Amino acid sequence: MATPASSSLFSRLTTAFGLLSLRSDIDNIILELLGQFSLEKIYAEGDKETYQNLVITLLAQLNTILNVQRLTLPSENLQVGWYLGFLASWEVTLRAVEFVLQVVVEGRESLWEVRLLREKYLAELLLNALRFLTLHPKVPPSRAKERRDRFARIHRQLEQIFDSYPGQESFLLLVCREITDSLRTEPNGLALPPRLRVELPNLASELYPLAECLSSQYVAALVPQDGLPANWLVQFLALRDISQFVVGASVQYVMKRETRDVRLQSSSARTRNAVLLALENLRMPGHLSKFDLVATFSDTFRIILPDTLNLGRRSSSDCDEFEIDAIDLLCTKLSDRQVLNRVSDHELSRSISEVTRHIALLDDPSGQFRSARPRLWVLNCQKGHIVGETQLKAAENMNFPADREGGTKVVPLPPQAKCIHCGGAATIAREVSLARHAWDHLKPLESNADTINVERHLPNQFQLSPPRMDTGIPFHAGYGNILSGEGSRIHDPEHSYSPTANRSVFPGSMSSDRPNLLPQSLVSPQIPLSPKSRLKSDTPYAEHAPSEDLTSSDGLGCIDTPKTSDPRWPSSGAVETPISPDFSRGSQSRLQSFSNVSFEPEALTKSRTIPLVAPPEKSKSRWRSKLTGSRREVPKPATRDSSSLSSTTLESQRLEEFSLKNLVSSSKVSSRGKSGKSINVYISQNSTYALFWTQAAINIWDVGNSSPLLGRAISTESNCVLAAVTKVHLAYIIGTRDQKLTLRIVNLIQTTVPAIEYRMPSSPWCSSITICPKENQVVVGFDNSIVRFFKTTNSEEPREDRLHSRFHKDCKNCPAVDTVSFSNDGLVLLASTRTRGTIQIYSWRFPFIDFQELAPCRYHVPLHESEDNGTSSAIFRSGMGNEEDLICVTTWTQSGIPVLIQPHDGHRTEIRTETSTHQGKLGSRIQYAAFSPTGRELAMVNDKGYLYIISNLNSNPLEVKRIATSKELTTKSDWFAMEFMSFPGEEAIVLAWADSSKGLGYVKKIPVKYSEAPDVPMSPLTPAASRPTQRYELPSEGREIQKQPVELTVTEVPAVPAPLNIIKSYSKENDS
Repeated sequence: MATPASSSLFSRLTTAFGLLSLRSDIDNIILELLGQFSLEKIYAEGDKETYQNLVITLLAQLNTILNVQRLTLPSENLQVGWYLGFLASWEVTLRAVEFVLQVVVEGRESLWEVRLLREKYLAELLLNALRFLTLHPKVPPSRAKERRDRFARIHRQLEQIFDSYPGQESFLLLVCREITDSLRTEPNGLALPPRLRVELPNLASELYPLAECLSSQYVAALVPQDGLPANWLVQFLALRDISQFVVGASVQYVMKRETRDVRLQSSSARTRNAVLLALENLRMPGHLSKFDLVATFSDTFRIILPDTLNLGRRSSSDCDEFEIDAIDLLCTKLSDRQVLNRVSDHELSRSISEVTRHIALLDDPSGQFRSARPRLWVLNCQKGHIVGETQLKAAENMNFPADREGGTKVVPLPPQAKCIHCGGAATIAREVSLARHAWDHLKPLESNADTINVERHLPNQFQLSPPRMDTGIPFHAGYGNILSGEGSRIHDPEHSYSPTANRSVFPGSMSSDRPNLLPQSLVSPQIPLSPKSRLKSDTPYAEHAPSEDLTSSDGLGCIDTPKTSDPRWPSSGAVETPISPDFSRGSQSRLQSFSNVSFEPEALTKSRTIPLVAPPEKSKSRWRSKLTGSRREVPKPATRDSSSLSSTTLESQRLEEFSLKNLVSSSKVSSRGKSGKSINVYISQNSTYALFWTQAAINIWDVGNSSPLLGRAISTESNCVLAAVTKVHLAYIIGTRDQKLTLRIVNLIQTTVPAIEYRMPSSPWCSSITICPKENQVVVGFDNSIVRFFKTTNSEEPREDRLHSRFHKDCKNCPAVDTVSFSNDGLVLLASTRTRGTIQIYSWRFPFIDFQELAPCRYHVPLHESEDNGTSSAIFRSGMGNEEDLICVTTWTQSGIPVLIQPHDGHRTEIRTETSTHQGKLGSRIQYAAFSPTGRELAMVNDKGYLYIISNLNSNPLEVKRIATSKELTTKSDWFAMEFMSFPGEEAIVLAWADSSKGLGYVKKIPVKYSEAPDVPMSPLTPAASRPTQRYELPSEGREIQKQPVELTVTEVPAVPAPLNIIKSYSKENDS
């Protein structure tokens, strides 16, 4: 059966239903939402749009909860007691409704302009809440008069809303007033029709296939043509119940990953048609619009049946966007809450861990292999010993089949096979299926709450930060009209967590910069703010929470020394050799290199400083100082561009040229074809290393010296297709499409440690690679939207994430993972794919267990255009202080303008240069992009080889400067790379490229000054720049290249502020 999902809202409802169905803490969730809103409201001073978004999010999230609650109510023929634990209490629901109405009444001055808030979100919440209260099986033991009084209070508050917001009200809000008017007279007067009262199913059972009481035949007879006008409200609510259950059936079908063909779509379409026909017979009061009545039901059915006619008076895209964002936020917080609930029951979590640990130990007593899905087998030896599948595969005399059908329960053993434990003869192995089932059901319940526990204690669990006393904002103690003014400022949400105490193993990387964890609050009604409402404070926010003890089970966190690989896995192909002659670097020590292969030394070309920008003509000077002369003011565009090719910059830019003849010659010997001789370039994210590699050999150059120095040369002994390097590890993939692929991870510091090898099929093919800055894992993207995580410390079975797993189990024609990249702090991983022209971004957060698609970051770039080389980068910058998280997406296409996207709300800013300047056009063909270590600058290289730096990233307009030129590119190229680097005494952007025809490599360093970051008080957990750090370097015997200085005659411009000590930034993957 085709999936009934037809909209983005449907997919969100599916997730929400899975998290909200049959929960016993619904009351606590509702109270937490209301409490969080109350605490947010305190600081929502002077910003109407912020407050409007807060209220809309609260209404949408409460409505989602009550929608699920309505479908959980038991019918009258069921035992009510069993369901009470899954239902919100009558009292909490009623008080929540009164709270929301009071908020809308008191917030008139701020909510006046948002008609959608009242006409849709408030009205739908009231309808669901009133229906739930009317049908609730456990009403408080009170007299009918008391219940009438409670509903009368709601009716009075609703009348106050009509008085406070005069004008034409929506159809649903008018219906709500009719309902409250009826309930304040007779609380039990709006009961279900008799058949629905007995036969309606609920979420504790299956809503599909549709019950008889939801069929088109019953619906057609529900509203007779000559019915009484007095019954219209009962009939309206019954038809609305039916539409909710029809939608709920499709949601539950997808939520349970049902595969049976129950003809749900066809039966839902028939019921929809019957409901729309029944509405024609509904005899409503004259002041209610029949058109709006039908439009309301059409919107409901369009969630699952997109062919339903859209009769809405306004576009539903804006409505859905608010609701989708609110549901996404609610689901994220519910997932965190679920994890906390599990780990809070210590006995249960300990018992689960004990069971899974014993199964893993039985499968592999040595603990060296760590199978992702252990299985146990019983041998028919004399004592019937139980052995693990990992043991059987490792045993030499067993010849246990590695590629075995998953359903096989009995496996014959070789004739001479003997039991691993007793040595007795064994002929067959029978699986202990109970152990596999126990693992499959219990292992997913093991939860790691370390990250959530840290986030709970951060100030950014709230969306709005407190105003500073020096900003002139008066503090309002009351809630009544605190939002009447517009002139005050607020702080941006999401103050980032900064575990700055990581004792880096990387030389020169110790700094006071703060990498950022992306915290998420507990269940809250907050929603991403629109960019219009983001106002920066005058004083930077300086409250951070550094921590040194943030670790996870996989070892991510603080490291003092690099880990070694398992000595049982020797490298068969990592042959390393120094190419350069003997060289002494004074006091700096080098580890010895073990040379098994030698190349003929080639005389290196002397490096030289080459000016790549022609001197300006005297008649029209491009280098005139901005501080002199008059200039007509131009209006501010979306982004601002200013000239930055100053004389000081040109004078300090150094182009180093060095020979790669040895690399080229090795490729000529072992490679065929033009692609085999081309030189690829990759720059490290957290060190000063640059890779220059071909299919046959890899050279690692240290560009942190005054001139590039060759550190290591490695023969791949096969066809290298991808490579990446960090301070400690080199990772490269060899193989062909006709053979298996092999990922090798080489420890560059401890040369005696053998390389770790992972072998895998060549289908799916690998497309992108990156290494975690924390040096714990290598991440590789493959065809069919597959991402795999490989440990750098042992040969543990890699973890695999299928990005389209929520759509289908097996990807056959899905797109490749174009890019994989870690954030500067190593706490966020991004992957990007492109499907039918739409770029989709997926993210993992520390500790990288689960992933999610960042739907607000979808970026459509048309296909079938010339020179379309796809996505060139998708990189993440963690928000700092009051700044938002940012994602930069660039392409090499004709129309894919580089964009900055806020993943919280999807707001995007296109990055363009101003046409009135003489900087050249940035364009849409971008080779590389990288965020600076501080996260306040963004660098890009376009097809002209122009290097641009973009600042003021969280403001509008952006500031775009062209600061250097390099090699012009005709297409997106693997022989060109760019990265931010930190050198002794300076920070710089490094450009590196290769010329295969000449056998030359080029490195250009452009010194930069970073923007000032908020000061953070020093503490024992804050690394200081003065603290000693162990320096690791590549083993080499090299010769430093002497260079001849070249003078540039240009005038100086004022210097920019001094740089900060930093850590390394984003690493762009290298496509083969």
